Amino acid sequence: MINIHEGNDLVALSSSILKRFGVTPNHPTLKEADELFKKHKDKHIVLFLFDGMGRNIYETYKKELKFIYPHIYHPFYSIYPPTTVAATNAILTDQYPLENGFVGWNQYFKEEDKFIDVFMNKDKNKKDTINVIDTYLKPKFIFDLINEKAGSEISVNIKSLDYRNKDRSQNFNRFFSEVDKACKQKEFIYAYCSEPDHSMHPHGIKHWRIKKKIKYLDHKMKEIVKNNKDVLFLLISDHGFIDVEDIDLRKDKELVESIKSFSKEKNSLVTVEGRFASFFVDDKEKFLDNYNKKYKDYFELYTKEEILSNEILGPKMDIKNINKNALDTLGDFILIAKDKYIFQDNFEEGGEPFKGAHAGMTKEEMEIYLTVFNDF
Repeated sequence: MINIHEGNDLVALSSSILKRFGVTPNHPTLKEADELFKKHKDKHIVLFLFDGMGRNIYETYKKELKFIYPHIYHPFYSIYPPTTVAATNAILTDQYPLENGFVGWNQYFKEEDKFIDVFMNKDKNKKDTINVIDTYLKPKFIFDLINEKAGSEISVNIKSLDYRNKDRSQNFNRFFSEVDKACKQKEFIYAYCSEPDHSMHPHGIKHWRIKKKIKYLDHKMKEIVKNNKDVLFLLISDHGFIDVEDIDLRKDKELVESIKSFSKEKNSLVTVEGRFASFFVDDKEKFLDNYNKKYKDYFELYTKEEILSNEILGPKMDIKNINKNALDTLGDFILIAKDKYIFQDNFEEGGEPFKGAHAGMTKEEMEIYLTVFNDF
């Protein structure tokens, strides 16, 4: 059974941040954060988000997190689905996916009649560039709301993805350096780091490369905190991570036959995420029979209506506050992983399956930590 954790999740933290800077929040705040901000009302705040570094990654690499681990402040939760597109935008908009329309990596946009990778602005075939974020989703981010309230640029968004070496790999030293410079200039800094998520997808959570990344992040965190003792640093993740096993949907003849023809024509059997998988179905009887035979033990099945009535993508709200893009991308049935498996839609040749992933309903994917530094 899926339960959202309103008042103790990423949206609640976002609400607390807005409240701290005088902006009216959309949802109940996180009381632990409220108390922290009240105690440090004059300090600049840096919110680091290390993608994928959930509670289970902390526990797996407790020895490597020599500086970070002792500063754990409060265990709390991601949102559903616990995946980067949905969860980072929950913290950045103070809204649940049902409100802001950010549901998962790949979404169906009815106006374009295409399945689009949201962060890449590419359709499923990787051919057409369509800026769905600016055109349809049109988010209002918390750093913009803070700046509007203050009447000046007191807040900034810094992402590791914006700092590259000549080979296009991310330059994390420069990323941390930019955050360090901003500490003295800005009152609120959101600092997004794509690791360890970026490395755990191809390698899983226990590869030697992950240990190396974790040790590096711990070192850089210690360095920047020690250099800015008058700044309040918060560290969170957007979600946790687990090792997964691949299920290639293209090899399931019965499932392919049950999918709507327009989905197959556009090379998309499934949308949203491999572990939060939305299907547009023609033959519902065949789809359900196939699910009961093959997938029932590994995935919970919901109809679109059940996703809404069970408040999985956010608490019940007035229909005028529901984002139509969230509704459009939900098909007839949604399968949410309760085990280690992930659906892979291998219509393209040469794609490597993930060894690690998220977006399912396990506690390892949902549980995260709020970690705090310079709380004195």
